[in-house]
Amino acid sequence: MNNFRTWGLTAVAVLLPTALVAQEQKSGGNSPSAEQLRNSALMVDRHVAALYKSKKLPVPEVVDDATFLRRSFLVAAGRIPNLEEARAFLEIEDTDKRGALVSYLMNSDGYRSHMTNYVLDILRAQDRFGDIRTRDASPYLKWIHTSMAENKPWDTFAQELLGSRGSLWEENNGSVGYFVRDKGMELDNLANTMRIFTGTRMECAQCHDDPFGEYQRMDFYQLAAFTNGQTEVNSEAWKIVWRELREKNTERSELGHLVRWLGDNIHYTSLGGGGEGRIALPRDYQYRDGDPGEMVGGKTPFGKRERTSDNRAHGSSRETFAEWISSPDNPRFNATIVNRMWQRVMGRAIWEPVDEYKEPTETVAPALVGDLIKLMQSLDYDLKAFQNVLLLTKTFQFAANSEAFDAGVPQAFNGRQLERMTAEQVWDSMVTLVKGDPDSLPKRKFGNGVNYRGRLLQGGRKSMKTLAKELLAIKSPDKYYEYVETMLEEFESKGSGGESDSASMMSGGVIQGPAKGMARASELQSPAPEGHFLRQFGQSDRLLLDSASNEANMAQVLSMMNGHVERMVVSNSDSALYKAIEAGSTDRDKVRYVYYAVLGRPPSDNEMKVLMRDVIDGSEASYRNLASALLSTHEFLFVQ
Repeated sequence: MNNFRTWGLTAVAVLLPTALVAQEQKSGGNSPSAEQLRNSALMVDRHVAALYKSKKLPVPEVVDDATFLRRSFLVAAGRIPNLEEARAFLEIEDTDKRGALVSYLMNSDGYRSHMTNYVLDILRAQDRFGDIRTRDASPYLKWIHTSMAENKPWDTFAQELLGSRGSLWEENNGSVGYFVRDKGMELDNLANTMRIFTGTRMECAQCHDDPFGEYQRMDFYQLAAFTNGQTEVNSEAWKIVWRELREKNTERSELGHLVRWLGDNIHYTSLGGGGEGRIALPRDYQYRDGDPGEMVGGKTPFGKRERTSDNRAHGSSRETFAEWISSPDNPRFNATIVNRMWQRVMGRAIWEPVDEYKEPTETVAPALVGDLIKLMQSLDYDLKAFQNVLLLTKTFQFAANSEAFDAGVPQAFNGRQLERMTAEQVWDSMVTLVKGDPDSLPKRKFGNGVNYRGRLLQGGRKSMKTLAKELLAIKSPDKYYEYVETMLEEFESKGSGGESDSASMMSGGVIQGPAKGMARASELQSPAPEGHFLRQFGQSDRLLLDSASNEANMAQVLSMMNGHVERMVVSNSDSALYKAIEAGSTDRDKVRYVYYAVLGRPPSDNEMKVLMRDVIDGSEASYRNLASALLSTHEFLFVQ
């Protein structure tokens, strides 16, 4: 039982070493080998050690196994370990087990789920576009989910997102949803894009020269020229039909409802043109370098210099913009994603705010930042591999050190600071306590059948892709009328496959849409509805950037004491937590298993002594009281 690779206490004990062996064998293509990952981690640690040496301080000690276990699970997989995973790691001696645990986590579905939450959040992705309930954004969410599952390189992700065009429903074209998400607010979309991908804050320059920044209003509009000209694909026939229905006051008829639904889901969700590459200055433009209404061409403010003409439309300037943003020659794109991933793993960014660019030479560790950028480029913007490197570092394992903090070592290099879990981490940890293996639970399902008001056209055989292709090709209002009337007849006729019950919501035997009830946060409605546990614990409403919160409030206290937690875990005899208790043959074993399942560590000798003397009497109620008490502790709710 001393060899971690052959220890067989549970199935997880086999999975962990298997993950390590698989990682060690990866050397083909662009995938880095385990040795390359370890060497890169050593490079990071050497830079951090040099920083401590410059402060005349010893490098901090690393945390114990239990702290490393729980920290790694919450950071890499977004949840606490279950009982089997905790036992597999803690009850064995093996010098390679920390590296094996990292490989296990980074190759788990938990990583995919947790990373999906992160990207959904920074892109403010929602199930619907705007306030219209029927505007389905599921192809956009599917594209994000698929991109994370495929571990799509960040530069490719950015380029596909920002260079998108066409119908949202085309195969693998859900990225169009990024611009549809902010339809009518193209300038705000641009400002968000610059913050997300380049750490450049230009929102003030949208209205006036920024007295505290480096950009002028002209800079903003020259950049906005690249993404200007976002139109719908061939929507003129639909607009004429809709206008005629409104003039006849028949927009609330069955035909009118269907035409409106097609407008929301087919035409509204299309993105025509490739970008004009020029834009008119606003009517209130107030500076000498341009006149109100004057057309200005595109011009990039940093990185590779790209320009478009003031006098003629470009036709594909969004692609030019996307290539410029994601170029390896764009220093801000490189530095910003490095800083974001450092913050994601270490808990604090190398420089703050994470979405406000700083020259590497102006940071506290210029050489480290430079080498991290080179590492990101050498990994071809593989975010999983980059985070894998950081998780393998001693720096990630540091215990917080007040002496180093007092000496001016930034928190980014001083051990992961104590902070509350995110809403998604709390929820997914609760789901783990209830179900044991949250990654085996139902996933969000994405369908492509034409589902109109709970009815599937042609029994689901007609796809939204086909519908969009056919409708977007129609230029005649008369033919559009004819098409929609035929479509309505198909819905209304018997035997058309338009039955309106739960079966009509199915395609291939699977109900489409977000998962319900017990599932990981990434698989639920995006964002969760008001009043849901996730929203109570601070999940972003996905309206503004950085609107999530991990601050405590009274609703959370009530939820922990007698709300969701009581119902989900404490009073649920079928939960994985209580099945863990049943696995113990003695009272001491059962206490240890409760600690493993809730806190990811064994009880201290003093805790065990007090519990066995004053709390545990062998009854089910005594274990419920123990579980309830542990779930209410700061230790459970915080990442250490």
